[in-house]
Amino acid sequence: MSAFLAPIHYWLYNKIRHVIERENIIYLKAENLCAETAEEARSQAWQSYGQPLPDADLKEFIDQSNIHGWLQRQINVAETREAAFIQTLVDNCGDAAVDAARKAFRDHGAHCARQAEAQGKYDTSTAPGLYKVLNDYYLNGMPCDQADSIVENTPDKMVWESEICLQEPNWKRAGTDSKLMKNLYNEWLTAFINTLNPGFALKQTSDTQLGDKLNKFEITRV
Repeated sequence: MSAFLAPIHYWLYNKIRHVIERENIIYLKAENLCAETAEEARSQAWQSYGQPLPDADLKEFIDQSNIHGWLQRQINVAETREAAFIQTLVDNCGDAAVDAARKAFRDHGAHCARQAEAQGKYDTSTAPGLYKVLNDYYLNGMPCDQADSIVENTPDKMVWESEICLQEPNWKRAGTDSKLMKNLYNEWLTAFINTLNPGFALKQTSDTQLGDKLNKFEITRV
């Protein structure tokens, strides 16, 4: 194994795997709704963007001659494939598919929160502590992207903002409605924080897609 295959690469790989895991949960929800359509939609997404990475150690298949490029590509593929899958479901099953995807995002957000809590290594009693856990589970670009700028940091409130949504280019590449995907992602974020500590709430307070200058989120004690 390369000396450069550091913990940060596994950290990012695990976050990519969370997206892959969520895609499968969406499929299971959709299969109960419209089995044949769900299977066809998944097959189309896999044909266009490749099958999900196997659940195996990163060192078994990463391109160690281009670690950064390989990880960036896996982010793009995972996010694009998931978005394409969702859009095909919505095109064929309408609002019922949106409801199934929303439920899948909520369930997966709660599942990841319980997984984090079981590790027993996080402080979930403060807003900054919750933000730290979120960044260990929520795939939001490469570490070098540094999209978030923290503007308030107290035990009771954490506010961060960014000029761009890093996932949006992948949603557009898939031809998926960005508003739908943002709503689904917010379902995941809300469920994640609420499961970790019901005494806090996460909400988006501004959105560039709605004409605001920045995307802004906050975790606040309620």
